[in-house]
Amino acid sequence: MVESVVRTALLAIASVAPLGAPTPAPSTSGPPTADNAALKEIGRVRVTSPLCKALVGDAVRAIGIETENGRRLLDVENALRTVDLDSSPLAKHRGTHDLTKRYVDLRAAAVAGNGILKQFRDEAKAAPSDEQRRALVTFADALDGALHRQKTLADDVGRLIAYLDTHESIDKDAHDQLVFDAILRDGDLRYPRTAFDPRDFGPFAVVPDSLSTTAKSAAAELVTRAQPIGGDEDAAAARVEPAFDRC
Repeated sequence: MVESVVRTALLAIASVAPLGAPTPAPSTSGPPTADNAALKEIGRVRVTSPLCKALVGDAVRAIGIETENGRRLLDVENALRTVDLDSSPLAKHRGTHDLTKRYVDLRAAAVAGNGILKQFRDEAKAAPSDEQRRALVTFADALDGALHRQKTLADDVGRLIAYLDTHESIDKDAHDQLVFDAILRDGDLRYPRTAFDPRDFGPFAVVPDSLSTTAKSAAAELVTRAQPIGGDEDAAAARVEPAFDRC
């Protein structure tokens, strides 16, 4: 009989801090303690069949990827908030290079997790009853939802990096000067207004943000868009025991 304790792998789904929260200190392995309360045990499963042993192995690997991607998203958020893209071309190069590496790691891991869960579903077809198959697939779907959201966010970060990489840096003084120039143009009667004249939207709609400010705005949006991942994690955690209780 093989016993799999759902704590650090099946999982620490509950231990991932939400985006926007302070990054927690690295946790240590072992049973939950007063100093390590975040690593709470989600469930406990016992498996006896070769099929269920394989399924538990797949689940542990996929959950481990999802959990690590939660930390990667926190790192991406922090990097977007703090990156310097405007002080010099070298700073911009370093900043976009760092963001690119984080994006690649996040997306590649999410794709790998999706692949593991596809394999999990294929293996679950061999479960001895329809009820067990449905329970296993329901668990996999919830976990795959979290990984899919992580992949989607990674793709959006990739598009942001492409924008940052192809646009020129602009420091605060230059940005303020552009806003001032736009205000002057707004009152200049020598420039006739046209349909959809940009001046109708105010100077801040005409002048783009600096690249660093754009990155900070993206970090705030990332926090908002990552929130549904918590629901997928909760759903997956709640479905662990029903999925494996007949193994």
